[in-house]
Amino acid sequence: MAAPPRPPPALMDELVEEIALRIPPDDPARLLRAALVCKRWYRVLSDPGFRRRFREFHRTPPMLGFIRNLGPHSTFVATPSFRPNRPARWNCPAVDARHGRVLLHVAAEGSGRSPLDNPFVVWDPITGDRRELPLLRSSIYPSSWNAAVLCASSAGVCDHLDCHRGPFLVVFVSSNGWRIVAYVFSSEAAAWSKHASVQLPVPGNRISLGPSALIGNVLYFMFFFGTSVLKYDLGAREISQVQLPPECFLARIVPMTTDDGRLGVAIVVDNRLYLWSRESCPDGDAGWVQSRVIELEKLLPNEALTALHGGVDVDGIADGVAVIFLRTDKGVFTIDLKSCQVKKVYKDSWISGNFPFLSFYTPALAAASTIEG
Repeated sequence: MAAPPRPPPALMDELVEEIALRIPPDDPARLLRAALVCKRWYRVLSDPGFRRRFREFHRTPPMLGFIRNLGPHSTFVATPSFRPNRPARWNCPAVDARHGRVLLHVAAEGSGRSPLDNPFVVWDPITGDRRELPLLRSSIYPSSWNAAVLCASSAGVCDHLDCHRGPFLVVFVSSNGWRIVAYVFSSEAAAWSKHASVQLPVPGNRISLGPSALIGNVLYFMFFFGTSVLKYDLGAREISQVQLPPECFLARIVPMTTDDGRLGVAIVVDNRLYLWSRESCPDGDAGWVQSRVIELEKLLPNEALTALHGGVDVDGIADGVAVIFLRTDKGVFTIDLKSCQVKKVYKDSWISGNFPFLSFYTPALAAASTIEG
């Protein structure tokens, strides 16, 4: 009788790791299934060294979902293979999401109350950690405001591949109609500090409560239908404004980071998506250049272009993965700027903001002993 065929030799640990490194980071469930193959694969893929190599191999954190606001509430809309730990709660709309963290703000109840009467909360959707910040006391009653969360080592020191457990900053900018004031909360100092104050060149201009952009050590916030962008330099602790091109006036504008790390803005006018970028001029000054125009009529379904309640608006940008969120009367769509692929990600159009959540997620198994070898 012939001897039974020998089983193929097991893959060396190095080959298992090289294969697993190429699993797409936006599908963490596939990495989990690979770890469940056997105890040896689990040991290889749960090793901290592999998880570090996985992040370094892919470099750009994937978009694992987005937080949407509906009135005073927020919910996490996740990709099929990711579920946040302890989802966002009622009465806590999202204000920002960056570097693996989400910034929430407990909604003020009752008329006449200042938003400073309610705390900010920094939430980590992967670990479920929530940190409520101390109240920010101010003698200025803000008529408009915005805030952003970021890694405390944002100015080139950190690669932001796995810093969501480290120290962070929260920047709060507000206006009373005449002055703009910036405060910064440091998680290491556990306190707010006043950083800057400047007179508004155009009294009455209101800060828009929407997505911001971080470029190097500089944050950019939008004004309501204004002619400029609010610029806050964390290193210099200076507030200034950047003039917008005339074509952007009176439009819903969202700031963004261009592929080469410069300031950009996105707007929709007459069913066209316009992308502008800030570029240096030979005389040392900087100006705006229209870098791209996308015909939405060729990408979105016809019913999504019907302007029943305002038409199409830019409602969020996932910097790093080149994905733009568009709010329409028929729901929320995303456009991949590299492939021009369109997806409908939410059916409800009555939302007040989309904040993409980008982070690496390499799930670890709770009990390795239950895996059959």
